[in-house]
Amino acid sequence: MMSKIKHSPRRWWIWFGKHTIMNYLLLVLGALVMVLPMLYMIISSFKENAKTFLYPPVLFPQVHEITISNYRYILDNTAFFRYLGNTLFVSLMTVLISIIVASLLAYAFARLAIPGKKIIYGFIISIMLLPGLALIVPQFELAARLKLINNLWGVILFYSAWVTPFSTFLLRGYIEDNIPTELDESILIDGGSIFSVYRYIILPMASPAIAAISILNFLFPFEELGWSQAILKWDQIRTLPVAITMFFQAHNRTDWGYVFAMTTLAMLPVVCFYLLLQKYFISGLSSGAIKG
Repeated sequence: MMSKIKHSPRRWWIWFGKHTIMNYLLLVLGALVMVLPMLYMIISSFKENAKTFLYPPVLFPQVHEITISNYRYILDNTAFFRYLGNTLFVSLMTVLISIIVASLLAYAFARLAIPGKKIIYGFIISIMLLPGLALIVPQFELAARLKLINNLWGVILFYSAWVTPFSTFLLRGYIEDNIPTELDESILIDGGSIFSVYRYIILPMASPAIAAISILNFLFPFEELGWSQAILKWDQIRTLPVAITMFFQAHNRTDWGYVFAMTTLAMLPVVCFYLLLQKYFISGLSSGAIKG
């Protein structure tokens, strides 16, 4: 009797694991928890502003209640496309700079014999433990000395510095796990240099990891607020997070329909960028995170 009681919990978990229906139900439940806030935002952007204050809240409006007036207001009364252009410029330049720097660092740490390599690598990786805003005061002083206040390059360069350590970590792990050293040796034997190895071996074969990192780094300027709000004071160079915050404050925090519409429009470039590179995302992250 005691043995049956002892082993019954184990048999229950085995039964649970074999029933894929239950597993799928759990996955769907987890997906709903993550997707529901975004779904509520998108649906509410097609409601009149007064409808967002109904209690109890109504998730799905009736067909005749759907309106695009919030989007018309945003496109007609705000400089949305200018903010979007600023954000896209910052995002693309952040991706370009961080990928170039991180790929060179990852190649050097994974392949080259550098004195004190482990110490330098540990120092770079330890930077990931520090949130960027924790150093906002010295960073602001540095930006002021470099005359980068009210300059998009002041955002780009600091964003690139923030995301480079994590990008280096993932790329180094991917290079060590998935690119054989024999390929490097074949290039060097034929008279190629270490830069030839980097160009013709490392970059092409590390493209899945580079694509995954590009998605993460592209997303970062669309969600970061603190630093860009600290140094971008002119309206013509604001990024979307700053513009949405200023718009929200200017409308007394009550026009949720406008805010939801603006946020939904801001989300579209990130979704499109992810769809273009999604086939590389999982493989690039999983392979690069194993080793590092």
